[in-house]
Amino acid sequence: MGTEVVVLARFLLTGVALLLAFLAYVSWSRRKDVPEAATFAVLALSMAVYSFGYAGELAQTAVPAARFWLHIEYLALPWAGALWVMAACKHNGIKSRPLLLFLIPVITFVGHYTNVHNLFYTAPMTMVHRPPFWVLTVQRGPLSLLDNAYLMVAFCIGAWIYLSGLKHASSLVRRQSVVMVIGSFLPFVGYFTYLGGLSPWGLDITPVTLGVTCLVMYYGIFHCGIFNVSPLARNIIFNSMRDAVLVMDTYDRLLDFNHAALAMFPVLNQRNLGTPLLPMLNSAPLLAGAIIRGDDKAEIQIEYATVEHYLVRIWPLFSSSNPDSRQMGRAVVLANVTAQVQLREELRSRAETDALTGIANRRRFNQVLHIECTRFTRGHAPFSLLMIDLDYFKEVNDRYGHAAGDEVLRQVAQILLATLRSTDLVARYGGEEFAVLLTETRIQGAMVIAERIRAAVEERVISADGNEISLTLSIGVTSHTEEDAEAVEELLKRADEALYRAKAAGRNCVDAG
Repeated sequence: MGTEVVVLARFLLTGVALLLAFLAYVSWSRRKDVPEAATFAVLALSMAVYSFGYAGELAQTAVPAARFWLHIEYLALPWAGALWVMAACKHNGIKSRPLLLFLIPVITFVGHYTNVHNLFYTAPMTMVHRPPFWVLTVQRGPLSLLDNAYLMVAFCIGAWIYLSGLKHASSLVRRQSVVMVIGSFLPFVGYFTYLGGLSPWGLDITPVTLGVTCLVMYYGIFHCGIFNVSPLARNIIFNSMRDAVLVMDTYDRLLDFNHAALAMFPVLNQRNLGTPLLPMLNSAPLLAGAIIRGDDKAEIQIEYATVEHYLVRIWPLFSSSNPDSRQMGRAVVLANVTAQVQLREELRSRAETDALTGIANRRRFNQVLHIECTRFTRGHAPFSLLMIDLDYFKEVNDRYGHAAGDEVLRQVAQILLATLRSTDLVARYGGEEFAVLLTETRIQGAMVIAERIRAAVEERVISADGNEISLTLSIGVTSHTEEDAEAVEELLKRADEALYRAKAAGRNCVDAG
């Protein structure tokens, strides 16, 4: 019966070792999906080596053979505490210090394998028969005590880190956090039971508890959290859309992102998962503002080498398809709409620009004129209006052709632009007629500017279609000042009447009305 118990114990430990090795392989293959997967894989592999070595130790009845398997165990055991803390830190988005964590394990590792020369780790070993097992017993030296203390402290720190993560966990990852907390206490209990001499036959039950722990942790890491909450987001949005996608919990902590988001924000990486998203968006304050406001259809600009325009859509993530279910987080989708914005601006520009001369058209002029009238009503800011007509322009078309006439119109428009201030607006009002809006200008100043325009055109010889053409302008001037409050139609009528009088007076002159 005793032999069967020993065989069963060895079989159990070997099975634990194989299971841990399998978990290590699977976890390593998924290291790109989860930040702590790689560390967990190394931890599971080290525990597999430890369990396998202890299974071999239990089969021995002599010290030399038991010491051989103990050496195999200690290839892995000293690193368990440091790996445990690193995995907990990565899971909770805490930056760890590997050099500091592995300092004591290195010392105890070297101490164990040089123990034969100095006995700093253990005193001479003996085999004690505790039927049905032969148990290797040692008198612990200072380095062995340091090793044991470090493992206990590391297990406690890991449990505390997982417990603190549960305290601050959002509803999206609460189940995952509960599982991790439960698993984190198992190795502490197992190791404490062994060191306290409370385990059956004085056997080290730590490999078994660590095996169970790794199973629980594997379930918590890979089968809880966001992988159950938003499979649609990962399978469809992440893999099919070119738009950038950011997945957050209800505390605005980053849970996932796709390649398009990484291209937009290189600061993102797997180590950021579980940490607040907004501080990572320093390069895109408009996006951060839209997320804070929960603006579902914000249109923002993000400046890289050029200014890009994005439509921000914020989608709530619920625990189920039921609209009354609990919200678990949000998905932020950024669609690049630069081409659409440019097309929209181009269409707007075409709608407000004269195709021949490139200056404002009549529609745009009337819009600005209405705005100026409103400003006058509110603040009595004076402005003036010029109506300009090319004298005898029909003769230019008849004599030189319409192509030459079009060139004359284009060059006259450029003369007007060169003569006026940047705050003034010049427009082609129709045919050979132009209109000018002079902001912050009273009638006296408007007359001076009108005369300047008239003289500039008169002095200019225009080259058009191989011809040298000279022409003149007639200009009607009116103003909107504090003494009157005419509507837009009244102002245009007064300017037209002044223009008519200028033409009646012989053309090539300025008249005010």
